[in-house]
Amino acid sequence: MKARALAVSALSLAMLFVTSPAVSAPSSGCASVTIDITTGTATVAPGTTIGIHGQIANCSAHKERYTLTVSAMSSCGQKASLATSRLAFNPDQTLIWAVSYPMPVDTCTGPWEATASVSDNGGTQARELSGARTSASTTITIQ
Repeated sequence: MKARALAVSALSLAMLFVTSPAVSAPSSGCASVTIDITTGTATVAPGTTIGIHGQIANCSAHKERYTLTVSAMSSCGQKASLATSRLAFNPDQTLIWAVSYPMPVDTCTGPWEATASVSDNGGTQARELSGARTSASTTITIQ
């Protein structure tokens, strides 16, 4: 009788572990980003509206949310925050993004660098995997 009670208890305990799913840590994202500037010419004048665009790829096998931040810096240190957006991704999904930016008339001449960066829900840059980049930059000349 004691052996039977022990067997029933062991079986009940085993069923408890089988029916309770294991809890896992939140996934750490995996993303890459590209950026390009479309103007039609290699140089632009202050006051010109430019197109900045690129892609963000979720290289994770899970749904993820990433924050895209697009910023810029002129050759004389003028900083600009161009856009910030929170995006939801399905596994292995790639999204195209675009920003239209009117170059301020007081932008100094010389190189102007735009940067796109991707961060995960923790606020840190999404981890890089297989050479994936979490930030990218491109430069245009202001003349």
